[in-house]
Amino acid sequence: QGKWEAYQWVTLRTGKAAGTYRAFDLRTEIETGLTDRLQAAFYLNARAHHIDGVPGLEDRDSFAFQGASAEFKYRLKSPYLDGYGLALYVEPGYNRIDKIGGEVEEEIELETKLIFQKNFLEDTLIWSLNYTLEPEWAIGGGEDEEEHEGEAVEEEHEARKELAEELSTGVSYRVAARWFVGTELRLHSEWPDMSHREHLAAFLGPTLHYGGERFWWTATVLPQIWGWPDDEVTDLQLDEHERLEVRFKLGVNFR
Repeated sequence: QGKWEAYQWVTLRTGKAAGTYRAFDLRTEIETGLTDRLQAAFYLNARAHHIDGVPGLEDRDSFAFQGASAEFKYRLKSPYLDGYGLALYVEPGYNRIDKIGGEVEEEIELETKLIFQKNFLEDTLIWSLNYTLEPEWAIGGGEDEEEHEGEAVEEEHEARKELAEELSTGVSYRVAARWFVGTELRLHSEWPDMSHREHLAAFLGPTLHYGGERFWWTATVLPQIWGWPDDEVTDLQLDEHERLEVRFKLGVNFR
């Protein structure tokens, strides 16, 4: 309770079936402990895209403010006091930049998450499991226009809603004081209109973590290892996902 932390997230998503595709997701977070069990945080988010010759996407070089979100996390169990850790997570948010194409597309979302952690070997080996459900609702149209009888008119967009589902798990092992190495597996799928699964992608890769007294950082490299429906050449899902995700997260503790 009463402690403050700041985080900076940088995520690179790169690689489509053809052309050049690079997208950066940037998140700046301030977090505080409201009680010893309840944490709250506020995020400011930005997004950058470089798209050239990717089928189905417009060429683009852009950097834009994406939106904002708030986070509330409540600890039910502690891995150090109760033998395992369990927490509930809720994050309402507002987005205005499409994740894949980079066009303006306003939506609101409500990310909910169940967080589990189990420590072994006197806390040198840590296993974590997260299950996420995130409904999203479109609240505005895009930036497309079409010519109609010599005049530019806005194209009407149907209201859209979808559900994102994600299961992620990982293990890390302390190899030296303050240093952990590990691996992470992430399965992500989306349900348009919240009625049927449209796609599924699996990512697997290594992680490296340094935990200092005043600051810490984590680096993760996650290549996509399987996707459905695939492009019949790579066995990957490259319409809604990328070949590779690289993430770096830096945290600073304030006393």
